[in-house]
Amino acid sequence: MVRLRDRIASSHLALLKFENEEAPQVNLAVVDTQLNMHRFNTLFEEEMAVEGPKDSHNSPAPAPASASPRLSNEAPTEWSAVGHAAATGKSGRVIHNLQEEVARLKRDSALWQSRAEESQRISEALKLQLQDMADRLRHKEQVNETSLKSIDRKDRKIEDLRAELHAERTKRHDAQIVANETNEAMRVERENHHREMARLQEETKYYKNQYEVLSSATKREKHDLGRRVDEAWDRVHAIAKAQATHVECSDRLMVIGDQKNREIEVMNERYEKAVALHGSYKETKDKEFRGTVDRAHANNELIDATLKELKETQDKMKWVIRMSELNENKKAKDQAEEQPTPESPS
Repeated sequence: MVRLRDRIASSHLALLKFENEEAPQVNLAVVDTQLNMHRFNTLFEEEMAVEGPKDSHNSPAPAPASASPRLSNEAPTEWSAVGHAAATGKSGRVIHNLQEEVARLKRDSALWQSRAEESQRISEALKLQLQDMADRLRHKEQVNETSLKSIDRKDRKIEDLRAELHAERTKRHDAQIVANETNEAMRVERENHHREMARLQEETKYYKNQYEVLSSATKREKHDLGRRVDEAWDRVHAIAKAQATHVECSDRLMVIGDQKNREIEVMNERYEKAVALHGSYKETKDKEFRGTVDRAHANNELIDATLKELKETQDKMKWVIRMSELNENKKAKDQAEEQPTPESPS
């Protein structure tokens, strides 16, 4: 585009220079077509002798003010035979030379005229070409200006897209960081959850084993208690039949037995409730972890309370057994005291 602009500018300058130049003008010597035949030959010869043929041939006459730059195409006036016959010596040769000079100058004038016309046509063609090139240059400049504006818009759009891409990358980077942190937190929480679940399962197994041990011990104690209660009933009936004072102890033993039965039933209900809670805990451990933990703590407290109650019951049962043993020992002692001692022979 820059080269085309330089070429058009150089062509325009050349055309302006060509237009500023003046058209070629030919200044021809004024030739008098009249031969001045009215003069005497001696006068003409004297003038020719003074001026000389060489000077009249080489020195052009000054052009008149009204002379046209272009020569006329009219044919020269033929000089008469009388004049030619009257002319003698150098005057004829001078005229002949002048006529040849006029013919040569006419040819030169025609040549320069044809060159001037050719230059005019070239100038017109160059003007048209320059106008066309100027139009094309204006069109190219408009297209270039439009292209530059489009390029500017595209550059701005590219910058906007780059800014959006940078913002999107920043958002993605921040989101990736947040996602990594979230994944790390989820992994830690999952590990904690698994550890807590493992701990709860271990505790559940431990408490279940303890409950099974306690249940088996309770069953054995219940069986022993039933057996002992039966024995106690037998003993109570025997004591009731034997001694009325032992009714209060028997009633107390019956109350204790009923209380133990109720406690055993409560323990069975609590065992079934613990089994149901354990089953619901297994079903909802993934959905309600917090609730499961709370229920596990509640179960722990319930088991602690149950263990405490079992401990109290065991202590009471030990106390009852100890009391029954004391009563039996007391009864045996009383019976031993009531039996008459054998008298020694006198």
